[in-house]
Amino acid sequence: MVANQSNTKKRSLKSQAFFELGIFFAGIILINIIAGFLFFRVDFTKEQRFTLSHASKNLVGNLQDVVYVKVYLEGDFPAGFKRLRNATKETLDDLRAYAGGNLEYEFINPTSDPDLKVRDEILQQLLKKGLTPINVQVSDENGSRQQIVVPGAIVSYRGKEIAIPLLQSNTVASSADEVLNNSVMNLEFQLVSAIKKASSVQRPKIAFVYGHGELDTLQTADVIKSLRASYQVDFLYLPATAPKDLLDYKTLIIAKPQRAFNEGEKFNIDQYIMEGGRVLWLIENLMADMDSLGPDASLMTNTFNLNLEDQLFTYGARINNDLIQDVQCAPIPVVTGNVGSQTQSDLMPWLFYPIFIPNSLHPVVKNLDGVRSEFANTIDSIQVAGVTKTPLLQSSKYTKVLNAPVRVSLNMLSIEPNPLQFNKSSIMAAIALEGKFNSLYRNRLLSQNDSAQFLTQSKVTRMIVVSDGDIIKNYVSKKDSSVYPLGYDRFTKQTFANKNFILNAIDYLADDDNIIEARTKEVKLRTLDKGKIKKQKLNWQIFNILLPILIIIMVGIVLFYNRKRKYTR
Repeated sequence: MVANQSNTKKRSLKSQAFFELGIFFAGIILINIIAGFLFFRVDFTKEQRFTLSHASKNLVGNLQDVVYVKVYLEGDFPAGFKRLRNATKETLDDLRAYAGGNLEYEFINPTSDPDLKVRDEILQQLLKKGLTPINVQVSDENGSRQQIVVPGAIVSYRGKEIAIPLLQSNTVASSADEVLNNSVMNLEFQLVSAIKKASSVQRPKIAFVYGHGELDTLQTADVIKSLRASYQVDFLYLPATAPKDLLDYKTLIIAKPQRAFNEGEKFNIDQYIMEGGRVLWLIENLMADMDSLGPDASLMTNTFNLNLEDQLFTYGARINNDLIQDVQCAPIPVVTGNVGSQTQSDLMPWLFYPIFIPNSLHPVVKNLDGVRSEFANTIDSIQVAGVTKTPLLQSSKYTKVLNAPVRVSLNMLSIEPNPLQFNKSSIMAAIALEGKFNSLYRNRLLSQNDSAQFLTQSKVTRMIVVSDGDIIKNYVSKKDSSVYPLGYDRFTKQTFANKNFILNAIDYLADDDNIIEARTKEVKLRTLDKGKIKKQKLNWQIFNILLPILIIIMVGIVLFYNRKRKYTR
């Protein structure tokens, strides 16, 4: 009788165990079924590094076909490049999670082929597509060696390819870790921007305005070439353009005009803005150019008299008749003597060529390298209700402002800057304006034709005002008219971030999807204290090895006694 009861009890416990196991597996299956219909992710990082922007989610979620990404970051790399590779993979996984099966990627080692000739051909092909191989130093147990790395990717969509440089150069960063960290922060924007360019069926239309002595197509050739990958770029002769034709364009670019705008042209631009149009103003008020230096190597600045002061003032910005001198500046070559029959020249800092290093968190300039300028004016922010103003480019803390008229002379190079005179700081040279703008003609009497469809306040729109037109100007060789990259300094062989600044500015103005929001992502660099690592290394090694073992032993003891007590009743 007792034995039967014992067997019955065992069978009951066994059945209960199987039942609980069945419930467990059924729960797992049910969770997986529900997860197939519902998708969510939880990001526990402080800066939300694994959370995509809404614009990025919407873009990949609306893809009509498969985007294929080839990433050339595979191989034996130093730790920093491995981190960039892993971060790229994580970002692609995040994007693929929202793409509904329309995003695939592959990591490729471009130097894996043992045949040196084949390997060189592959690298040359990647270089032609826009990916530049670099040499890095790799240290291992066999010593130190050179390793070729191609830190880039190619996005393909329906036969169209877009090359992406994943490593963002930055002359301001104090260490290689900061350069890599900035690159990681820009990964989402770089990838999503390329996907948008590749998948766009119809490119937005933007236009360069001319008719007032603006920069010509050769002087802006490099940025135009880059813009055509994302936009349809046109050129509008403003004096002969009908007002309704302006509305076809997302953004107007006014690049260094030198002659006055008449009231009819200003009215057309004003009403374009009132309809929600965007404008990139690259305006300077003073005539100052190195090519204009006279025989005595000096010039006296004159004003352009563009007749735009009242219009920009109404919108919230004023460009002043002055020049910025900044200790943080680019150099120019100066003849210092002769050695035999050879002319000797040295590079000397030219205070009229400020290098603006952005420190704003605005998406146009966040984590951007220095922007080189030439004879920039200052900008004042004017208080306008309903308009938000954000400084984009500012001078260093050692700045001097010269009011017009200004005599510019190469003799200034021999004068040591007096710190007491360079006592101004963060002088603004570019500003972003966003909101509802009042019309310049709001309180003016207009002709019957103009007043018929006259708007006194704009829709919510935006504009950027820059007080130096040369920021968008690339150098053109006087010998053969060859075009240098925008931002390239032919004297120092350094490339500044002028092109990225202009491209970001136009993306900010013309892109209604707000993809540029992804540039605001911040990943904080949390470095380890090397002193503590060296001092406490043994303690942490013992802690990391012994603690898990002790926890396992304690859990085993608890389970043993619990089981013993349960089955000895």
